[in-house]
Amino acid sequence: MSTYCVTLTIAKKTIGGKTDDERRQRLIDNVREDDLGYWDRTTSFFLVESGLDTNSFAKRAFTGLSSEDVAVVFDPSDMSAASFGDVKDFDVLKSFLSPLTRYKAS
Repeated sequence: MSTYCVTLTIAKKTIGGKTDDERRQRLIDNVREDDLGYWDRTTSFFLVESGLDTNSFAKRAFTGLSSEDVAVVFDPSDMSAASFGDVKDFDVLKSFLSPLTRYKAS
């Protein structure tokens, strides 16, 4: 079982027929599992328990986001991470989180 940190910025516009609220909710629905820990009391960061490895968790989490959205997930226990979208200062982020895998919009 892993605990993942998820941080995100969802573009404030409708893209591909989906509003920003719909895309954010899709990400939440993708990562939240019944009877496992989940905390989302801030607008762009949450903690999630999952039995998936980092890459599998990220792939599921990022499904439904648009190319203008940005998200990063990481497992603090081993510092493995994955990013989605145009992460500004990617090299700085990568210096903290290794390995860091980039994903494209799906």
